[in-house]
Amino acid sequence: MESNFYSCFDYSKPLSLYIHIPVCNAKCDYCAFYSVPKRKFEKTAIHAYAAQISEQIEQAAKLMDRPFYTAFIGGGNPGCLDIEDLEKICRAVCTNGRPEEFTTEINPESLTPGHEELFEKYLNRISMGVQSLDENALRYMGRNATLEQTRRGMKLACSIKEKTGCDLSFDMITCLPQFHNPVQDIQNLLDYCTVQPDHLSVYALTPEEGTPFYRRLENRMTEKLPDSDAQARILTQIWDYLKNQGYGHYEVSNFAKNGHMSLHNSVYWNYGQYMGLGPGAHSRAFKDGCVTAFEVNGDIHTQSLQSTVLTQQEALEEFVIMGLRHKQGLDLERLEHEFGYDMRLLKDRILKGYSIRSGRLVPDDSGLLISDAAALEILH
Repeated sequence: MESNFYSCFDYSKPLSLYIHIPVCNAKCDYCAFYSVPKRKFEKTAIHAYAAQISEQIEQAAKLMDRPFYTAFIGGGNPGCLDIEDLEKICRAVCTNGRPEEFTTEINPESLTPGHEELFEKYLNRISMGVQSLDENALRYMGRNATLEQTRRGMKLACSIKEKTGCDLSFDMITCLPQFHNPVQDIQNLLDYCTVQPDHLSVYALTPEEGTPFYRRLENRMTEKLPDSDAQARILTQIWDYLKNQGYGHYEVSNFAKNGHMSLHNSVYWNYGQYMGLGPGAHSRAFKDGCVTAFEVNGDIHTQSLQSTVLTQQEALEEFVIMGLRHKQGLDLERLEHEFGYDMRLLKDRILKGYSIRSGRLVPDDSGLLISDAAALEILH
């Protein structure tokens, strides 16, 4: 990684870390994240990648006198790494001590009993892409894990939570065609768990250009997805159900019990400082009043860095869009003093579903449904 990359971060402020593992067993039809099936790599190449990433993490850690605030190993599927390689990365992250929250994504078909030791020593949060317990839905989405593999992985994740005390988060996908009952699907997930997950992320299925799923829809080889009004009805039903199950709705797609919000994702929504390593990863560095955006290009073998110093307007737009997505809300003092927003404009631009509380512009559930429109209204 280029030396000027590390010099753009303010190490006196909290710094979060995202590590991208661009390897999976097989890409799901809807996935637009950068990853390549494991079979296309020599094993030595994956070992070399883990070693390279570990060195980059250690280089950043040397510039700090404390642990990373949060760390998140994502993908792809980090479970495709040998446990020894995953441990090497975890050990590098914990050079100065354990982050307050240290998450790894892992697909249900990849979790093994051997991973438990990593949660005893380093990690304290599992994020597992369950997506659905409806076999027809898994097939429709082109999911690479079978229902049997999904259930096995969930059961093991629950066991690791019981033994190590780690937080457990499951991802679900909804807003599928009419054959899918979204509330029943989530109820089945909660009923199947031997211990309740601390966190759920529930996303509407979005066709991403370039994916096999997008091409299937474009060629009308699959059923039509619900329109925006139908999606709003589906999401509202899910939100009401999860609220009754004790899950607080704290971001458009995220729900937590007993305050177990994702600290790492909250860094993004609160427009905090984070470092991204690995191809496809993004960073936001804040130093001396300057916001620098980085993107890592390339692949597992060769990576290059693209950097952009954001204008005040570009940084303002990112800050507003992210801030209106979650129930902590948009920090109005920061909006005015850090990003130069004229607060006289705000009083005429507050949409239904948002209110000012404790110096923040805060959405209710109806506001979360229109967060993008609210951001446009405030910005333009």
